[in-house]
Amino acid sequence: MPNPKNFSVENAAEERFQLDASQPGHVLVYRFADKAKVTDWKSRRRNTTGGGFAKPSDAVLNDWAIKQSSFGSQSENTNDNPFLSVATDYETLYARAEGWVKKILETAPDLGVFSVPYDKLYRPSPTKPLSREETEWLYYDGDDELETHLASWAANPYKT
Repeated sequence: MPNPKNFSVENAAEERFQLDASQPGHVLVYRFADKAKVTDWKSRRRNTTGGGFAKPSDAVLNDWAIKQSSFGSQSENTNDNPFLSVATDYETLYARAEGWVKKILETAPDLGVFSVPYDKLYRPSPTKPLSREETEWLYYDGDDELETHLASWAANPYKT
């Protein structure tokens, strides 16, 4: 089984993204959720274990990436999942999202902006075309919580 693909300019070709000019090797990613709910910014695995955890093998990470092959996939809600779905372009995510995902995006009060190292982002592999269209990547939070890479908070521009 192939290793998961980490973010790179080449692996994100034809997608919208913005590199962090102040931190080489970092890309800006976005996640819609409630900034007051700590659990919204941690993977199910981190929430279940109460902290960090040993990094799974590439094969295990690949299995998880395959299970979570489109934004908001039900596998994101499995307790062993070490990933959080993020997008490199929140406008594209909203424009391309399936109806049920769009409803989630319209109810979250906040939009977190994070500057994350390339090696923390994994492409669902093999990816559904929709995942790429949504600019989805999977953030592995076993080493660092997503919030440690916080660049800014914004109000959700799509909240209804």
